[in-house]
Amino acid sequence: MESHDNFAYLLPFIFFVFGCTFLFLARWGSASSRYWGLGYIGTSLGFASPLILTAAPIPAQAIVSNGFFLAGFFFYGHAFLVRFGRPLLVTERMLLCGAAFLGISYLILVERDLRGELAVSDISCSILLIIPLWQARHHIRRPIDRLLAVMVGLAVADNLVRVSALLILTSSESYASLDDFLSSDYAFFMQMTASVFGFLLALTVLGTVMLDAVWQHRHAAEHDPLTDLLNRRGFERLVPDFRKESFPSGAVLVCDIDHFKLVNDRFGHASGDMVIVGFASALREGLPADSLVARFGGEEFVAFLPGATLVQAGAFCNSIRLAFAARDWREGGVAHSITASFGVSSTARGDHSMHDAIGRADACLYAAKSAGRNTVVLEGQQTEGAPPQLRVVSASDLRA
Repeated sequence: MESHDNFAYLLPFIFFVFGCTFLFLARWGSASSRYWGLGYIGTSLGFASPLILTAAPIPAQAIVSNGFFLAGFFFYGHAFLVRFGRPLLVTERMLLCGAAFLGISYLILVERDLRGELAVSDISCSILLIIPLWQARHHIRRPIDRLLAVMVGLAVADNLVRVSALLILTSSESYASLDDFLSSDYAFFMQMTASVFGFLLALTVLGTVMLDAVWQHRHAAEHDPLTDLLNRRGFERLVPDFRKESFPSGAVLVCDIDHFKLVNDRFGHASGDMVIVGFASALREGLPADSLVARFGGEEFVAFLPGATLVQAGAFCNSIRLAFAARDWREGGVAHSITASFGVSSTARGDHSMHDAIGRADACLYAAKSAGRNTVVLEGQQTEGAPPQLRVVSASDLRA
């Protein structure tokens, strides 16, 4: 009996502490933490209700306790759906909670069937977790998210195994009163397994929140705040290291917006920022998905296209150039068209780092500027039939 009493007091306290911790962590910007916190506080109150409401009638204690459990599991599921950005299905899940609560109340007040009430409660709580697991099944990719899904799945399995054991091993007369239930081995087993899985789930949630915070800080450190493209630091971290990896074939482009200073001077920095964001969007949409695209500063952008040939990269740049030149900026207060120039090179066996290829692409960009801007210049030998805005210059021309 002493161990039963210890669990009766310890479990609500542990869950309540975790709930308060998650509510505190929600201040860091983790949207799901708030709902994990409400879930843990709800279940802690569910376990604590018989201890707090000792003066209330036993049916009232059972109804209040089940209400808190349903609320807690509702918020667990809500937190899971918020984390993976899935439809919240609030109305449907609230209807399920309402139907379960009415059924449990009927079994307590009318049928006085504690065994049936326990079964309905556990099954309903399990369904409240199964729904978000099913909704998010195709969006669980990172290892920590897989671990979170496994822990939620184990909580569901614990509930279902427990209710199966209850229905198979007991009869409707097994728990004639709440006191019989609270002093039973089933209640002790329920509290013990709930504490173990609840504790492990809480640690997993805590791990996801902390890793999310680390990821957010790292993302902020390695991405440009205006365009959300990589910054120089992020680009340097992600490009292949020529000293450690096999030769990384691909194309490099360096580009910038023509006469950008005039845009800022004539139309203001807000319009300049709008143009930069528009150009970043054109690069993001016009380059292959595996490209590393970075804003190096001001209106200058650099990209590495793994596996792309010089000709392919040139074609991508020319399409972006045409789309950008055709864009209408009047809604942003800019009254004329804006163009961009591109320099393109490819990685070479003799390169010591990506900066060697970037240097050649930058020389091509300079050649594009000298040729009148709104031009794509590739390094290499001149080819017949190249369109006037897609030029190819030799290495000797670049050195000149």
